[in-house]
Amino acid sequence: MKTSMVGRIAAGAAALAAGATTIVAGPTAALAADVNPYSASALCGSGYSVVDYFKDDGRAYIYLLYNSGNGKNCVVSLKQKQLGSKTHVSAVLQTKATVKVDSGNYGYYAGPVYLYARNECVSFGGEVTVNGELSVYSSDFRYCG
Repeated sequence: MKTSMVGRIAAGAAALAAGATTIVAGPTAALAADVNPYSASALCGSGYSVVDYFKDDGRAYIYLLYNSGNGKNCVVSLKQKQLGSKTHVSAVLQTKATVKVDSGNYGYYAGPVYLYARNECVSFGGEVTVNGELSVYSSDFRYCG
């Protein structure tokens, strides 16, 4: 009986540990893809981690990611509605001295836009038009790395 109880406790602890891992990893992946089949993490590439994002009522996600290995930031603007239909989408990444932009009529996303900014502050933003409504976001220069 004692062995059985210990086995159940160990199995429960293992399940809880596995669940905790899923909870930690889950939200970033879920937010990154949502309804759009593309994710900011996959588009920017390996080594990039989400720093911040802007969410506009399920219409758009605009992500800022950073790669500490190469000192580059990455911005991707993801549509969440009218997927596959080409509408205006842009992704903007800037330091005080440099601005990088990807803008056009896209079916799913704009970007990735990369900018080396080790030891500098960056601002990120973008625009997404879905169903005739424009979502616009621009951060201040508060992301310093």
